[in-house]
Amino acid sequence: MKICVINFSGNVGKSIVSQHLLKPRIKNSEIISVESINSDGTNDEKIRGKRFTDIANRVLDIENIIVDVGASNVEDFLYQMKQSIGSQEDFDYFLVPTILKNKQIIDTVATIDTLNDTGIEKERIRVIFNMIDEDTRLLYDFKEIFNCKHVATISEDIIIYENELFNRLHEILDFESISALAHDDTDFKALIQSTEDKTKRSEYITKLGLKRLSIGVERMLDKTYSQLMK
Repeated sequence: MKICVINFSGNVGKSIVSQHLLKPRIKNSEIISVESINSDGTNDEKIRGKRFTDIANRVLDIENIIVDVGASNVEDFLYQMKQSIGSQEDFDYFLVPTILKNKQIIDTVATIDTLNDTGIEKERIRVIFNMIDEDTRLLYDFKEIFNCKHVATISEDIIIYENELFNRLHEILDFESISALAHDDTDFKALIQSTEDKTKRSEYITKLGLKRLSIGVERMLDKTYSQLMK
C-alpha cells in the first residue's frame, strides 16, 4: 500500500491520519514526512519537497509507505509530480484530511482540484473529515467539499471524531501510539493499589484514564479505516 497524505492547508491533523489511522493498520509501513520548515516532533524521516526524485524512488522501493506532505511543500511536490510523468500512478491513494474551518475547507477544494488536474482518478482521491464534533452537520458545513463528489471519493462515513485523547497524548512520556496504548495489558488498577507513592499513583491513574479513552478511539479508527478503504 502506497499512500500520499496531502492538503494545501496546514493544521488539518495529518499526523493523526498518518501516525494513528494508517500506520498501525498497514503492516510494516514507513512514514516519510516531506517537510522543510517545521518538525512535527516525530522521528520519521524528513525529506525536502524539492528532492522529489528521492521520494519517488523510496515509494517504488518500499512496499508499504505513507508520504505525509507538509503544507509548505505541497505546491512544489505536486509541481514536480507533474514534471515526472506517470509518478502519480505509484500511489494507491491520495488522502486529503480536512477540518471545519473556512480556510481549510477552501484549501481542501483546491487540493482536490489540483489532484484531479494532475490526472488522478476519483477513486484514488479520498477525503477524511478530521477532528469533527458529534453535532457537526457534514453535508451542510462541508457543502463546498461535497460539491467535489464528481472528482473525489467523499463520504460521511470517512470521519475521525474529536476526542479528548488527541489533546492529552503528551501526558505519556513513553507514548508510542494510540494502538499500543489501547492494547497495553498492564494492570494499572493493581499498580495504583500497590503503591503509596503519590507521584506513581498519579502516573498510573493518568495512564489508566488514557488507556480507557484510547480503546474507544481505536475502535473509531478501525471503523474509519474500513470505510476509507472500501
